[in-house]
Amino acid sequence: MLHLPSPRLLDEALLVSGDTDVRVAAVRRLIPIEVPLGGWAALRWLGVDALDGRTGPAGATLLPITVCTGPVGRLRSRPGLVVDRSTILAIDLVEHAGVLVTSAERSCLDIMRFHGVEAGLVAADSTVRAGLTTRERLTAVLARMCGLKGVPQARLAVSLVDGRAESSPESRLRYVWVVEAGLPVPLVNPVVLDLDGRFVARTDLVDPEAGTVGEYDGSQHRELAQHTADNVREEDVEGLNLEVTRSTSLDLWPHRRRLVARLQAAHRRGTARDRAKDSWILRPT
Repeated sequence: MLHLPSPRLLDEALLVSGDTDVRVAAVRRLIPIEVPLGGWAALRWLGVDALDGRTGPAGATLLPITVCTGPVGRLRSRPGLVVDRSTILAIDLVEHAGVLVTSAERSCLDIMRFHGVEAGLVAADSTVRAGLTTRERLTAVLARMCGLKGVPQARLAVSLVDGRAESSPESRLRYVWVVEAGLPVPLVNPVVLDLDGRFVARTDLVDPEAGTVGEYDGSQHRELAQHTADNVREEDVEGLNLEVTRSTSLDLWPHRRRLVARLQAAHRRGTARDRAKDSWILRPT
């Protein structure tokens, strides 16, 4: 006689599968309906499609899904599932498409508190970009979370949030630039013009004082046509007396220390540049 695994065992196996929405749906079947989703899964449910529960090089590492039981909850953590027992107020909960989740603000702040500034910045930038919150609203909610674990690092992350970042790697690059390389907070995705007001480029990060530019190149930038266009664009930007540092996913993960050194070296060169040769204007987006 063929014995099939129980639906519960199948759902527990799906918690560590690769498909993001399948994992979230499995959690909803496993936990009581009154227990809210939190963290990245809550944000995903609310519509932040950029968050897929993956991290690391090529998104190879799956992040666990968080559920919020409060201090007296009896659920236990297991592979693919983390139980958050922090106190949750009713004001921090919303129902969306029939599912109870922590609000966009509380979800972002909890990621900052438990998973650090970098992960929190990625989540919050994505959520602001999706139109679900603002840095001002994050600041307001954080103000009533005093005393909870991780609030100081959440405060730092909130100060860096900028929804003009167009991807998670761009947010990570800005984290490396400010927190690890110790450089001033850059402008995000400004337009670079020449002195006649002609468009030259739209760049990921710019420090106008040091005359430095930071660019993240995703996998599409390795295609021949895009790579050729990037080369021309970089030469045009450097011709205006700007220092350009390009980075890829390898720089953001295994080669991060080298990226920090490259950013710092570019900042030194830019600070020492002959400013009389500057021939660029920045226009914020």
